[in-house]
Amino acid sequence: MSLKLLITVFYLLSLSIGCSQYPLSGHIEMSQSEMKPMLYLIDPISYGALVSTYEGKVIDSAAIDDKGNFSFDKMPSFEAAKMYILTIQNPKEKYPTKLENDQIDKSNYIPFLYRKGENVTIHTKADHLLKDAVITGTTKENEDIMQLIKNRYQLQKEFLNFGVEVNESNLLEHEKALYNYQKALMASVANGSDVAIHALALRWVSPNGDYERIPELVKETCEKIKQSDPNHPWTVQIYKKSATLPLAHGDILPDYPLPMMNGDTVSLHQLLGAKLTLIDLWASWCAPCRHENKGTLVPLWDEFHTDGFQIIAYALDSSDKGWKNAIDKDGANRWPHASHLNGDDSPFFKTLKISTIPANYLIDKNGVILAKNLHGDELRNRVSDYMKK
Repeated sequence: MSLKLLITVFYLLSLSIGCSQYPLSGHIEMSQSEMKPMLYLIDPISYGALVSTYEGKVIDSAAIDDKGNFSFDKMPSFEAAKMYILTIQNPKEKYPTKLENDQIDKSNYIPFLYRKGENVTIHTKADHLLKDAVITGTTKENEDIMQLIKNRYQLQKEFLNFGVEVNESNLLEHEKALYNYQKALMASVANGSDVAIHALALRWVSPNGDYERIPELVKETCEKIKQSDPNHPWTVQIYKKSATLPLAHGDILPDYPLPMMNGDTVSLHQLLGAKLTLIDLWASWCAPCRHENKGTLVPLWDEFHTDGFQIIAYALDSSDKGWKNAIDKDGANRWPHASHLNGDDSPFFKTLKISTIPANYLIDKNGVILAKNLHGDELRNRVSDYMKK
């Protein structure tokens, strides 16, 4: 072994031994980094504040010395493992609780679990705090966090490989790619039982806390963690969150009184098809919606309506003239249409707890939701397969 290699091994060994007396310690590679050589320890306080910028509470800080070493000589005392956030900031940043979530390779924080009497050691680089994090020590659950970090980084790279600016023509494809990323990330923790790790994955699928398009992922997580730790505060908080979300697969669409285009009010379930119905939520000003009308819905209606397939459209419009002109121009006058003509202030959307279009629900003859937000070929194939059973 060369003298240089021997010295390096001795240095790393002495560093590990020297830091082991601390509950939280490690090494941050600071070379060529403009980050402030200071680490902040954040208590997320709640599930909603987990990895959410500005919402956590700073409970301690530690300087990074000129060799890159840091240590915290005390940690809060909890018998159960509790999640904390370690973060570093740009010198120009005023608040130590600013967390970067847009790109994982730029994330300036590391989530980790700590249990009373144990120790956690973290090694990483200042400019890639999360991406390059190596978390070791006696709190073994951190191995699962490390794996989740790796999964998230790989899946996010695949999602970002969508690689084009999102616009009206590719909005639905982008949304599908995002959903696949979110679903895969939650699947990566499906076999675990730790509430904190499930909560971390769920926060990472939507750091801004918007779960309107993925309520089933929240509800599935809720059922999973209720089995492992029903009294955990985050279990209670996630369960409460799930109750505010839109309907998911298996739910029954409410029999809502729809204001029809001809001036009548008809209950939704009276309009259902004998076999299958698509509830289409759209607007005359929504380009992807208009494209879907002409390219997907008209052909589906023409092929399957006589066999028991129905479309019921509800528009998020405010102009009666613009709404009706779009229906006629798209050839969508084949199926029934409804709207309150209140624009974004839609009573029906409030009932469904949604605000985003294009959106749809595919429901059976009893109003049970079979699928949601299917578009293009995916919708055509699903309807065709169901109708040909």
